[in-house]
Amino acid sequence: MEVKELRKKQPNLVSKEKFDEKLKVLRKEHDKLVKGMFEFIDAQGGWLDFSYRFFPDSPIQTFRFIHGEICEIPMGIVKHLNNIKAKVRKMNNLELAANGKAPISYEVRSRVRFTPMEVM
Repeated sequence: MEVKELRKKQPNLVSKEKFDEKLKVLRKEHDKLVKGMFEFIDAQGGWLDFSYRFFPDSPIQTFRFIHGEICEIPMGIVKHLNNIKAKVRKMNNLELAANGKAPISYEVRSRVRFTPMEVM
């Protein structure tokens, strides 16, 4: 028989006024519109569909971006898109390590990119 007891960690609570103030600043930064070009590096010429909701009280939004499309989207979505990465496994040596497994390293590669017009 196995018995597990899980306890929730007591969160460090912030006062309601400070929380509302920080949330207002975060929403303002998140909702700032940025015009730029979307690139789908993994499937050039393709499109990317995803659903997104950052704030708990906001509705779920579904986005469709097409490779090479110039559009205006909120800064929070830009940050989300530029953080989509894929780990690509590569073998450095074919020699076996001391534990009998080949050493494996990862290359982190970006899957999509949104480049703002200010940068272009």
